[in-house]
Amino acid sequence: MATDSVGLETAYRIARIICGAMAASTVLYALVVAVISVVQAPFEGFAPGAQPSILRSVLWTMALVEAGLIGLARRALLARSRVEGAAPRARRLISIAVVTAALAEVPVILGLVLFMLSGLRGDFYALLALSLALQAVYFPRLDGWREWATEPAPGS
Repeated sequence: MATDSVGLETAYRIARIICGAMAASTVLYALVVAVISVVQAPFEGFAPGAQPSILRSVLWTMALVEAGLIGLARRALLARSRVEGAAPRARRLISIAVVTAALAEVPVILGLVLFMLSGLRGDFYALLALSLALQAVYFPRLDGWREWATEPAPGS
């Protein structure tokens, strides 16, 4: 049991580093927007003739639906088979943490698309805040990992 705990803690540190790097990369999108805004001032998008209201609605809807589905995706990924050892559990938890962090990054990417096409800075920053909030909510937590690792498999 002690080696299981050490393996879980090692996996947790790995996931924490990866998810932290992904959160930091999310912030870099804001730097990209700032640089483009300054270099291309006044920036009105690379496709100013596009229908920003329709595009805006579609991308916001996609971002909000995707944000709502992260919890369902995590639950589905956490469903486990009956036979698993400590190492496969740790690998699964790392994978789930990385997939969740990637899904949490989707809204800011959609915001970046909105900004690039239409120059909508406000929408970009709102979607950046949504992504950062999702990453904070779903950031790996050791207590949750320990709880999941000690639960009996369904049907056991």
